Amino acid sequence: MSDRRLPPALAAAVAERVRPERLGEAAARLSAGYRANLPSRQAVPDAAGVAAYAASRMPATYAAVTAAFDRLAAARPVFEPRTVLDLGAGPGTASWAAVALWPTISSLTMVEASADFRALAGDLALGGPPALRQADIRRGDMVQLAGLPEGNFDLAVVAYALTELELAAAERLVVDLIARVGRIVIVEPGTPRDHDRLMVVRGAALAAGTRILAPCPHAGPCPLPPGDWCHTSVRVERSRAHMRLKGGTVPFEDERYAYLVLESPSLAGTEDENGGRILRPPRLSKHEIVFSVCRADGTVGEVGIASRNRAAYKAAGKLGWGDFLSNDDLN
Repeated sequence: MSDRRLPPALAAAVAERVRPERLGEAAARLSAGYRANLPSRQAVPDAAGVAAYAASRMPATYAAVTAAFDRLAAARPVFEPRTVLDLGAGPGTASWAAVALWPTISSLTMVEASADFRALAGDLALGGPPALRQADIRRGDMVQLAGLPEGNFDLAVVAYALTELELAAAERLVVDLIARVGRIVIVEPGTPRDHDRLMVVRGAALAAGTRILAPCPHAGPCPLPPGDWCHTSVRVERSRAHMRLKGGTVPFEDERYAYLVLESPSLAGTEDENGGRILRPPRLSKHEIVFSVCRADGTVGEVGIASRNRAAYKAAGKLGWGDFLSNDDLN
């Protein structure tokens, strides 16, 4: 599992540029805007809002994106991307996460509409590795791909950005990306609304021939009943400044997110049909571990591993919410 904390260089750069004591009002406005599901241009309207975002949201966004990238790396362990497209890049959080996991990356293109976010992304990138320092950070509407560099990309990431688009535009964007990108990682808030939207996007991607690498272990309809939704959680460490800005009293927070990892039909590969995705925290007792899983046959059910099966029980104890439970773990 990758380190899900901000890289030291990025954390230091944010701390140097952000003074939480000056950002209380902007942070409160940011939180209220996101709770109201406002687009970034309204929730983060100025440089103070961008600074508040960097201090309050970058750690959680980085952790969630890194966790989603880990799912891609687990499904395709030999994947070594060189060219990356970061749509709705904000301050470049997902680009930092990609470079940390895949040092093979040599070309980064960040597309961001906000001039304040682009300025911060460029400023923060100066403290990163060469791929970040030399990144192409360009103004653009992420729905319009016409202004991108020629050629295809190995990886595209759309992190906490589809949620701001009209659903039809989000579908078109993902289908358009499939034609130019080998693999796509989408990360969204872990809410019922965003799960429902991701399932519509997933359907459009499947209709275009795309493979789903994660979280779904199948290509059928989502089997979850009404009122339930697929999401997972990652724990985020809080710095003192982070706690002060968010009014927190504990040194961590749990970021709940939903995601999709897609693979172009032009690439050779198959889904892993040997097991299922763990849908929620397991139930543990002295006698067994019980997992709720989404199975490869398109159904949801429970899998129990008895403590008398010592090897399997020990292995299962290392698995958690969002992990893939293979049949090998049951033996």
